[in-house]
Amino acid sequence: MNASRSAMNSSRFPVALLLCSAFVLLAGCTLLPTPQPDRTRHYVLESGAAVATPTAQPVRLGLRNVEIPAYLKTKAMVVRSGNNEIRYNDTARWAEPLEAGITRLLRERLAGRARIITYPFPANLERDYDVTVRVLSAEGHDRGVLFSAVVELTRVGDTATIVSRRVYTAPVVSWNGDFAQLASQLSAAVANLADEVLAAVPQE
Repeated sequence: MNASRSAMNSSRFPVALLLCSAFVLLAGCTLLPTPQPDRTRHYVLESGAAVATPTAQPVRLGLRNVEIPAYLKTKAMVVRSGNNEIRYNDTARWAEPLEAGITRLLRERLAGRARIITYPFPANLERDYDVTVRVLSAEGHDRGVLFSAVVELTRVGDTATIVSRRVYTAPVVSWNGDFAQLASQLSAAVANLADEVLAAVPQE
């Protein structure tokens, strides 16, 4: 009798072990986080217009690399709240460094009416003027889109002469919080900045 009971208990042990293992596995599965879709979106600055062909003997402009503040040197797009608070949106990112995007867009826009030579300047290519741009702001804001920059135009020669230096501030336009719209409006601001540069070139 005892032998039969021992045999029955032995036969039940593997079944109980399997049931316990299955329970543990099912419990473990429910503890794993549910995969979430990647909501990250990437944006670029875009000219949105065909580049015109420069006229005969166009002015030769040396375009230096655009400088931007340290807080804008990030992939995340920036939103300012009030005067001092900065928020970084990790799901809305620039597809290229912002300074590279602004430099690219300026080059495309300026090329419509000038011959553009990019930095570092080749020794065998002469320039009439150098263009220096230092961005002060390029972000969304509770009250709209902010963009401003210091623009300097220097005559190239034996003695470099600054012929124009000004702070360009784009008109503040409304922003609905959509980051594609933010990229579009910043693109328009950079395009207008290029037009300001061309307007500052002396007519000779």
